[in-house]
Amino acid sequence: MKGVHMENVEILSTDFLILGGGAAGCMAAIKAAEAAPSLDVVLMEKAEISRSGAAGRGMDALNNVVIPGVGTVDEYVEALEIVADGVLEPTISRVIAERSFGVLRKLEEWGLEFPRDSKGGYIVGSFHPKGRFLVEMRGELKKLLAKRVTASRTKVYNRHVALAILKEGDHAAGAVGLDLRQGVLRAFLAPAVLLATGGAARIGLPNTGYLHGTFDCPWCSGEAWKMGFEAGAALTGFEYTATSSMTKDFNGPGLSTFIRHGAWLVNGLGERFMERYDPVALERAPAGLRAQAMLQEIRSGRGPIGFSCSHLPEETIRIIEEGIFETERPTMRDYFMKKGLDLRRDPVEVVMSEVYLCGGHGLAGFVGDAFGETTLKGLYAAGDCLANPYGFLVGAMVMGEAAAQRVVSLKENRPQNPNLKETLEALQEALIRHKRGALGVSVKEFEYKFRRLVNEYVAPPKTKLKLTRFLRETEGMLADQEDLPAEDFHQLMKVMEAKAGLFSARMAALASLYRTESRFGLYHQRLDFPQKDDLNWKTRVILSPGPEGAVARKEKP
Repeated sequence: MKGVHMENVEILSTDFLILGGGAAGCMAAIKAAEAAPSLDVVLMEKAEISRSGAAGRGMDALNNVVIPGVGTVDEYVEALEIVADGVLEPTISRVIAERSFGVLRKLEEWGLEFPRDSKGGYIVGSFHPKGRFLVEMRGELKKLLAKRVTASRTKVYNRHVALAILKEGDHAAGAVGLDLRQGVLRAFLAPAVLLATGGAARIGLPNTGYLHGTFDCPWCSGEAWKMGFEAGAALTGFEYTATSSMTKDFNGPGLSTFIRHGAWLVNGLGERFMERYDPVALERAPAGLRAQAMLQEIRSGRGPIGFSCSHLPEETIRIIEEGIFETERPTMRDYFMKKGLDLRRDPVEVVMSEVYLCGGHGLAGFVGDAFGETTLKGLYAAGDCLANPYGFLVGAMVMGEAAAQRVVSLKENRPQNPNLKETLEALQEALIRHKRGALGVSVKEFEYKFRRLVNEYVAPPKTKLKLTRFLRETEGMLADQEDLPAEDFHQLMKVMEAKAGLFSARMAALASLYRTESRFGLYHQRLDFPQKDDLNWKTRVILSPGPEGAVARKEKP
């Protein structure tokens, strides 16, 4: 890897800096251009915006839209209260509910298809424990968003990985990124920064052993959380160590597609086993309870587990196939063909995924207000790196828009004296050490090691002994990671991803250790504290930066 020197740093100034070109980042750029055409906006993306992010291939549905006449905002918030097991700060969820239909209508106007039923209405299914909010969708979402970003005045920097947040006093002041193709450091000075780089998919290890064979987008590795936390922004929900069901060996998500169309979870005996665990909500029970039920069935010798669609009408099965084969996962058609699977006849076997952390598919993320502004002024978050409980794709787009509107309304002056010099000096030292690579262990081996430890000590069910063992085992890795070798800029990006993944995993262990009760079904099952304790723990756990590391506290005493 050729050197990156401070004299080669390019310093640029902008009004609004967006880090991450997924759905949240793209919607923020589009909204900013609509609301203030003269605003200078920069979007930095480590991949390429037409296919980046967790929705890079598109989605077959919007999971959480409040359709007028079908659902209400209050009903949606009540459903989220159940999903979050009582630990819900409803501000962001209410914003998502209130603005969700507007986002749907906008996407429809832009050309995405929302199939209609025989009466001309949207096809709305059930996925939450109560209410109907899940709307069928078709089309190339990400390409559409990228096209609109490109058509705006937004300056897009693809193949740029963000390395650090800049500050001016107690205010965000931009970020430093690395051009992965040219090896040039670019410092973007801005009074408003939006973090939209996703959650942390690569902290647990999949059962296949493939580092990138994850449930969530594998290129999202917690980078926003590490950068934002180090700059001073607080985190929450990291004890919610989620796991989900994935098609065996294909390792692609699809749970919501089956559930919303009425598929049954069945065990190896053909029993619809959710009747034993939640006879009312059944497959629409909170995700942690579903996961706990699946694990119990397997441990009781009634596995394997699968989704059965054989009872569904042909029209419904065709909708499922259209969604999973054509919109989201075209390779799944080949998988079904080679396995000889037919939804009309065969259960689709699923396995439990690795542990992951995600704001849009869980509870983990930055503490934010109604606009996604974090506890660091001028630093916003949207999408899976924001704690927007089960906000899904709609939540990402809504909060991207909300952040952009806030930035436009404030019209803050650009920073004059950010901590650029010391930030660049620290980065220069880090890059030199990674070029030398004194550790002599590849980033792949390093990542495999801490992710294997996550499976052993952080994945539920949890105990104090296991969690403290993980923190102790990985303490030395914090020092070792600074000497991971990076022979080129692509490998340097992988090093940064691994460091962010280890940071996220340790935050999960700290938060899990702090919450001394069991909650969220399997996701935070403490064997040494097996009971739920609403009196003391019906509150979020907040992780704040302290002089000696993260400090955990209850949001409500």
